Amino acid sequence: MSTFPKYRAGLLLVGGIVAGLLISLVALRLSGFALVSRQDLDEQDQLIADLQKENLELMNDLFDYQDPSVVFDASDLPYKDDDASATVASARQQALDDGKFLMVTFGANWCLDCRTLHHHLRSPEVRTFTAGTLDFVNVNVGKLNVNWDLATELGVDLRRGIPVAVFFGPDGQIIGTTNDGQLEPARYYTSKQILKFVRNIVERSLIAAPDSVQ
Repeated sequence: MSTFPKYRAGLLLVGGIVAGLLISLVALRLSGFALVSRQDLDEQDQLIADLQKENLELMNDLFDYQDPSVVFDASDLPYKDDDASATVASARQQALDDGKFLMVTFGANWCLDCRTLHHHLRSPEVRTFTAGTLDFVNVNVGKLNVNWDLATELGVDLRRGIPVAVFFGPDGQIIGTTNDGQLEPARYYTSKQILKFVRNIVERSLIAAPDSVQ
C-alpha cells in the first residue's frame, strides 16, 4: 500500500504555503516592492548617515564667515547679537522725532552681499548725502534662524535672500521693502549706485534696484 496518502495532507499544506509565498513575491514585485535584506537596510542607513554628515559640512561651509578683506575691514562686524526688536523700536522713534527716513536692513556677518552693502552705505558719498536725512539700523538674522518674527512684523520677506531692507518715511510710515531682491546682489553694486538708490528713496519715495536708477 502506498504511503503517499498518509503524507498528502502535510504535502498539500507545505505546497500551499510555498505557493502563497511565491504569489506574494510576484505581487510585491508587480507593485514595485521588493524584499530588502538586513544588509541592504544597514547599507542604506550608512548611506543616509554619510549624506547627513556631508550636508552638515556643506551647511557649515555656507555659514562660515568669509573674509572679504579686499573690500573692507574684516574686523568690522555690522550685524550684532542684540535685542533687535528694542533696537528697531528705538531707532524708529528717534527717526520720527528727528523727521528722518530710516532704513532697517536684515542681514548677517557671513553674507558677503550684506557686508558689501554696509560698506557702501558708509562710503563718504553716501554718508554726505544721508547725514541728517536717513538713519540706518542692521538686524542680524544669524543662519537665517533668528528675528524672523520681527521681519514678518515689518513686512520683510527673508525667503528671497539677504540683505533685504524696509524703509520708513519721516512720518514713521513704511515706504516699502526690497522683498523683490533689489539689494540681494549687493556685491555687484558700486557706492555710486547705492547713492542713487538711497537718493531715489529720499527724494521720490521710490524703491528700485540700484543698477536701474538713473
